[in-house]
Amino acid sequence: MYKTEGEIFKQHISLRQTIAYLQGMSEKIKDFFALAGFYSVTFTGCGANYAISRSAELSLKTRGGLHSMSFPAGDLSLNMRYYQDMLNGTLLFVSSRSGQTSEVISSVEKARHAAGALTLSTCATPDSRLSHCSDMCLEMPWILDESSCATRSVSNMYIANLYNIGLLSGAGKLLDELKDATDNQEKFIDRYSSELEGIGQSGLIDKVLVLADSELSGVAEAGAIAIQRMCQIPVKYCHILDVRHCELTMLDHQTLVLAAVTPLEDAYQCVLFREIADMGAQIVTISSHPDNIFGSALNVVLPDYENYAVRGVPLLFCLQAIGFHKAVSDGKNPDTNRNLTNWVKL
Repeated sequence: MYKTEGEIFKQHISLRQTIAYLQGMSEKIKDFFALAGFYSVTFTGCGANYAISRSAELSLKTRGGLHSMSFPAGDLSLNMRYYQDMLNGTLLFVSSRSGQTSEVISSVEKARHAAGALTLSTCATPDSRLSHCSDMCLEMPWILDESSCATRSVSNMYIANLYNIGLLSGAGKLLDELKDATDNQEKFIDRYSSELEGIGQSGLIDKVLVLADSELSGVAEAGAIAIQRMCQIPVKYCHILDVRHCELTMLDHQTLVLAAVTPLEDAYQCVLFREIADMGAQIVTISSHPDNIFGSALNVVLPDYENYAVRGVPLLFCLQAIGFHKAVSDGKNPDTNRNLTNWVKL
């Protein structure tokens, strides 16, 4: 078994452990929020962790009433002078697998020095540099990926961001639905693993386009990054209707389109997916519709959570699973990539 295989298909174990840990830490996290005295929240990370930061920014904006922002850690590190006024009085939410990546550490240290920013970090590595330069660090070593491609660590950090948003905004329903999603993730994995394997091993794919909107946009991009890293093929992310303005030229019979369907405005999306199918692309829809009204090759049915962002938990699994099986089918080792390291040192 590949390490990546266990990290993807057994991630329900780490997700449950993460929810239990966050439940146990809830009072300490809420006390930290109460004493920190911040006026905005800024989410940051690198790569896939920056992508889930974009989802977190929107999730907080729609719930908490706080001003929220997201930046790649490298952007903050290089350009702190441009951003420091925006970061005055902010609380940095930092997601990092290693807690050692140069851009992450530099961005935290510069934000603290230039803007007096406080830091709440989530890290898969205990006693890291990030832990030592954060005001509070949630250390979760059970989520650490041994493979070079971040999969379960991203899923768990996505959950942690949402859980902290729920605590910060008082959204009890969000916390309840996050627990339900993790409790039911094993059942979801068992239900769709074989069908996702068939898509990944179809042998008809040489590029992938991932579509998603709203709170799922960032997390869908994180899944796209995982596919690209494992398969080493062109993978792009785009907003759903915006695909007509930028990515239609890449569509042909060797394109797989993975669409996280928004539960609103079905008619527009049905028309779009028919247009895409007419161009020869294979479509997988990931939706809350029990019937395949989109005419896709596979319609993965997500639980109909009231909090749209919670659907990102099973969505990430779908993207990671297809990427894994595509890589194996192509004779590539999803555990390693000569251009990837577990953390970046500048």
